[in-house]
Amino acid sequence: METQANEQELRPEARSAVRSVTRALLLMSDTGGGHRSVSEALAEGLRALYGAAVEPRIVDAFIQYAPFPLNRSPALYPYMVKPALVPFYARAWHFANHPRRARQLVYLFWPWVRQRIARLFAENPADVIVSVHPLFNDVTLRYWMKAPRRVPFIIVICDIGSIHALWCANADLVIAPHEGARRRAIACGVPPERVVVTGFPIRLRFREVRGQPKAFWRAQLGWRPDLPTVLVMGGGEGMGKVFENARAVAEAGLPLQLAVVAGRNERLRRRLEAVDWPVPTYIYGFVRTIPEMMAAADVIVTKAGPNTIAEALAVGRPMILTHYLPGQEEGNVDYVVQGGAGRYAPEPEQVKEAVREWLSRPEVLTSFAQRAAAMGYPDAALDAARRIWEIAQRGAS
Repeated sequence: METQANEQELRPEARSAVRSVTRALLLMSDTGGGHRSVSEALAEGLRALYGAAVEPRIVDAFIQYAPFPLNRSPALYPYMVKPALVPFYARAWHFANHPRRARQLVYLFWPWVRQRIARLFAENPADVIVSVHPLFNDVTLRYWMKAPRRVPFIIVICDIGSIHALWCANADLVIAPHEGARRRAIACGVPPERVVVTGFPIRLRFREVRGQPKAFWRAQLGWRPDLPTVLVMGGGEGMGKVFENARAVAEAGLPLQLAVVAGRNERLRRRLEAVDWPVPTYIYGFVRTIPEMMAAADVIVTKAGPNTIAEALAVGRPMILTHYLPGQEEGNVDYVVQGGAGRYAPEPEQVKEAVREWLSRPEVLTSFAQRAAAMGYPDAALDAARRIWEIAQRGAS
């Protein structure tokens, strides 16, 4: 297995530099599923490369340390992005998306949160701090400006197309998902030498599943190995027209099979399970087998979330993007479509037509798949982990 090989990649010079366990504090919050996923991918990458020499610790800074009502943000987030509130969410996102305005807004909160920030770092001593959430960046830097000993601070940008100014703080290192994000960080004032591109960190399993053909993973999942396969998703929360899109694909009049992931949306899962599907169909709730499912699929129908996009690109699967969160995810659609890795189809009928075209014209599907693979960064978690380790060792010397 590649993971076992990765565990041997700790270089001799790195081993000799280790005087004790290197503590990496990963700051995230469950406002959307992506921040935790990136944190877990980074922790996995660090352990794969450096084993017991590193101790990653993931902390939800909102839930564990923020004052009320910020500590309720993860619970409130699913309601904030419901259709009725999305316009207000998008306006707030755009309003703050300017370097000076973003910092001014954060500094307004500083007197309110500074004692909590101090407690966070006192209770979680670290040799390197890694932020995977934009709201933690400027307040963290402000804290360490006055600290007697400054701990190295790294930002990992967890967006793909629309890079908010709050990601672009002047940390020791900013890890960007692609060259366009790097240019955005530099334009916001981050020195060029402090911005590197590693790709969007995803679980190592996505790089491992690429070694087997689709039929292999279909058999492992209990699917028909011989049928073209469409995977329909809506993120971890099962958002968007998942039901309608799945029905549209099933009614495309093609010999295919369908896998539908409802995520944590139990109501959606029950609704899907009640349908008498005209094609072989497999219904799932929240699962940990997304790498295998993506590797088994020919086409992925999904919302334009950054994690899902990065995962699909890593395994070279073209996407039909059905919807996005205004502001935060708008640029994700452009990134995929302009890169030639997918299409935007906001209505179920458009999804059906795209699936028909791709599956009936294998050369078109192959072209989209090849461009998707060319845009992927399957080693992103390992490359980012190496950068984190290097900064941590530099700070310890």
